[in-house]
Amino acid sequence: MTETHPTLPLAVRSPRRVLVIHNPTAGRSRVRRLSDVLERLTALGCLVTTRETERRGDAEAFAREACDCTYDVIAAAGGDGTINEVVNGMAASGTGLALAVIPLGTANVLACEIGLDPKDSERIARTIATGEMRRIHLGTANGRHFLLMAGAGVDAHVVEGINGALKRHTGKFAYVVEGIRQAFGYDFPALEIRADGRTYRGRMAVACKGRFYGGPFVAAPQARLETPKLEVCILPNKGVAGMMRYSLALPFGKLPGLPEVQVVSAEKIVITGPRGAPVQGDGDIVARLPAEIQVAAETIDLIVPD
Repeated sequence: MTETHPTLPLAVRSPRRVLVIHNPTAGRSRVRRLSDVLERLTALGCLVTTRETERRGDAEAFAREACDCTYDVIAAAGGDGTINEVVNGMAASGTGLALAVIPLGTANVLACEIGLDPKDSERIARTIATGEMRRIHLGTANGRHFLLMAGAGVDAHVVEGINGALKRHTGKFAYVVEGIRQAFGYDFPALEIRADGRTYRGRMAVACKGRFYGGPFVAAPQARLETPKLEVCILPNKGVAGMMRYSLALPFGKLPGLPEVQVVSAEKIVITGPRGAPVQGDGDIVARLPAEIQVAAETIDLIVPD
């Protein structure tokens, strides 16, 4: 298709040219939801191209190869890990494409952040087709980009140890199983967190770019995707009792208010602890300790619901 006005801003281009990057091995219900969204996008006049991933890294490669001469929007169809791959590809290419999301994952934290119901196919499609853009600041963990959060401690070990097959079949229950296993087998080593000239100590630390963690649960109330700041949540208690305390407080929005929990604003932090211990970013392992986590120089445009 030949663009009549190639210099017009994305917000006034019509129809939007959308590249949908998705994993074809998702469960049946997710495949149906994706098909429903694609049909609605076409009905809304979008020019839709789909690319299926076959292995880890494909989503990042497809996003890196996408050109703004061919597309306006990259829609990441999957969970937060798929979105993370797409974001890293977009950050590497530096094109002017916008990011959209078709939430098909387990936690769908980004969808929670922007107020998008994963089951509302009509609103998802309309957001991609006509939604406004929000300029957001990315983070990096040892050079790897993340969109929502990066953390070290027991949560990263849960992410690393999760059974992929169990996760595909049971969703969040797989995290419960792995969390229980880690609670009784993990030794909760001390972490040192250096942030803006001050030193903190804890057993788990999560640098948040958004408010939510693990789903619709608020961990960092002041965090905003649009703000070039990290809100660092530092948890000091260890063992099964500490893990249970934090796991129960999080769903009720009480975690950041616990007296021993610290939430620190910073542009850059350094976490040290057991060398080689995992660091999770957006629900996947993205780095190893020691980790330098900071606000990235790169920003991207995220399409959000009206």
